[in-house]
Parts: sequence; C-alpha cells; structure tokens
Amino acid sequence: MSTMQVYDSSVRQIPVISQIKSIYENRGLLRLLVVRDLTVRYKRSIIGVWWSLLNPLFTTAVMFYVFNTVFKSKLPNGAPFLPYLLSGVLLITLFNQGLTMGADAIATGAGVLTKVYVRPEIFAASASISSAINFLIGLAPLTIVLMFYHRTPTWHFPMILVVIFFMTLFTTGLSLLLSIAYINFDDSRSLINIFLTALQYMTPIFYPISVLGPHTRDVILLNPLTSFLQIFRHEFGNGAISTFQNWEIMVGCSLLAFVIGFYVFIKQWPKVVAKL
Repeated sequence: MSTMQVYDSSVRQIPVISQIKSIYENRGLLRLLVVRDLTVRYKRSIIGVWWSLLNPLFTTAVMFYVFNTVFKSKLPNGAPFLPYLLSGVLLITLFNQGLTMGADAIATGAGVLTKVYVRPEIFAASASISSAINFLIGLAPLTIVLMFYHRTPTWHFPMILVVIFFMTLFTTGLSLLLSIAYINFDDSRSLINIFLTALQYMTPIFYPISVLGPHTRDVILLNPLTSFLQIFRHEFGNGAISTFQNWEIMVGCSLLAFVIGFYVFIKQWPKVVAKL
C-alpha cells in the first residue's frame, strides 16, 4: 500500500495534473475511503450494501406500475419496458449519488481537511467510485429482469466499464464544483435537488426518444446523461441504439467536466477552506 505523500510547497504545482498525480500517489488512502463508504454506512444493516439497491428498485416498481399499467407505455419494436426502465433508474441513481455524495464528502470533511494535509479531491473521487461499485451491484437484478424476458446481455457488455469510467470522471468533476457551492451557500443543497429532479425528467428514463417532437428531442439529446444512457442500454442489450455522436458527447462532456471541475476547485479551495 502506498504511503501518504508529504506536502512540499516549494514543488511547482501544475493545475489538474498535479492533483491527479497526488490522488494516484495516495491510492492507498483512496482505497480505504472507498471501503469505508461501502462498509461503515451499512455495518449495522442485515443486508448490508444491498440497501443501496432498494431505492432504485422501489422507484422502478412504482414507475413501472404507473407508466406500464396505468398509461400503457409501449416501446418501439415491442421491446420490454421493465429492463428499459430499470436501466434508466440505475444510471440516474449512479449520477445522483456520485454527484451529491462527492460534494458532501468535501463539504462535511472539515475534521480531516483542516487538520491533516490531504488532497480534498480524493474524497470526491472515492464517492464517485463507491457509487460506481453500487451501480455494478445493480447490474445483477437488471440481468435477472432481462433473462425473465428471455434476453441476455450482449457479448460486448464489458464496454459498460467504459461508461462507468467516464461517468466517474463526469461526477467527480461536477461534485468538485458543487462542493464549492455547498460550502459557500446554504441554499445550494435545496437548489441542486430541484435541478436533479428536473434533469431526471429530461433524461429518457421512462420514455423512448422516438415519441418526442423534433424540438423536444433536440433538447433531450443535448443532455449528456441521454448519451450515457443510450450507450449503456445498447451495450447491455436493452434495445436502445447508440450513435457515434453519443460517444462524442459522453467522452467530451466527461473530460470537460473533469478538467474544469479540478481547475476551478484548485483555484477556489484556498478561499473556501477557511469556511469549513
């Protein structure tokens, strides 16, 4: 296991690159934080980490009843609605958890960050990785649902790891930006909850893009989560079709959010750390 690096202010710091290098050098600490996130939270629970699946599974059950039973939702080509819905709920849960948990980990980490030199970005990264592991666990019930409909994941489903990797970059960068808002403005938590609710309806979780009008479809396609979801569904065998443009949006937005998030956080951190 790597040891924690000692901070040397005389060493020239290259924005973003230096922080990424520091996280890698402290990967032992990163691993410990991920284990803590996955175990301490559930250590008094009988079913442990599986509690993390109750929220998306319950949400899926309610939405399935409403949209499939009440509104008789239909997908193109007769594709089953339940795996389509569950895959969308799992992905939006991954995004929401990675974003909010990463921002909270820094905003509430005053006890460590003000006493010991630890790169604060490592807390955001550990939260995103923990959410990604929860997402991987969620693939088990999704696979069962697919098999119920006599379908199986496609042979290229390992490409999902690429989707998870870029989602981790995406949520880590955004959570660093959000953590600054959490520290500076008490109202930001309420505002972000409103934003996440709106974003959920702007992502094709429970409706196919094909039913939308041309203007609405253009707006929905601009949402980066739409590209993440289209690729995930395509690679896992849920009947969606992903395009090269989806890959461009997913990769481009992830890298952009990651770099901007780190850069802005590095510049703002000396100002906001005193408010912890």
